Amino acid sequence: MLDFLQNTFSYWQAGGPLLLLIALACVGIWTCFIRSCCLLARTMREGAEVETALEKLPAGSSLHTLQAELEKLCGGIAVMLRMVMHDIILGAQPAEAFDSRQAECIRILQRDFILVAAFTAVAPLLGLLGTVIGMIETFDAVASVTGNTGSRVAGGISQALITTQFGLVVALPGVFGLARLHRMERHIEVLMATCRVHAIAAVMPSSNSPVGAVQTLGPSPPGNFPTHKGLRR
Repeated sequence: MLDFLQNTFSYWQAGGPLLLLIALACVGIWTCFIRSCCLLARTMREGAEVETALEKLPAGSSLHTLQAELEKLCGGIAVMLRMVMHDIILGAQPAEAFDSRQAECIRILQRDFILVAAFTAVAPLLGLLGTVIGMIETFDAVASVTGNTGSRVAGGISQALITTQFGLVVALPGVFGLARLHRMERHIEVLMATCRVHAIAAVMPSSNSPVGAVQTLGPSPPGNFPTHKGLRR
């Protein structure tokens, strides 16, 4: 155990102060990824419950009946649909109401995506900066006529290689994690579109078929989410 700690300390010393910044980027990547992953997973689980409840509603139900059913459910998608029904009751067009509320929802779901992407991009750049600093120190050591030239050259090369290695290792999970988050978010968009069709089919008897419901709703939006409070219910 003592040897491991000594080796770790030597590694950090050889890498220079930039390793601390890269480590902070690593913490940022994993914090934002885990938080987003939990939010998306909970939204998918609660959205599946909303979809099941909407499938059981008889065709021709009133908007108030649909709202009452949605009040029994929790989660971001249920909140979104309640807000959509409220907008429709106030006179909004169904397609416009769904588009607006869904766009708001997706924005909330994606709020950590930019941070994950930013930290993932910053980590290898910090590693590259460490490489440049290490090579500058190496050239200074080669040009110097005094002192322990061999030790200084080795230290500069070590810093250059270690910071590059550490930056790439930190960035790789961020790349795959961001791809995973986008995949989960697309699954939620499909789930929202399905709930959208079922909701309209329930309150509009003429839209009993999926095709008719989609035509009533208009084109499917790229998507987005209600408020933070609604998502965390």
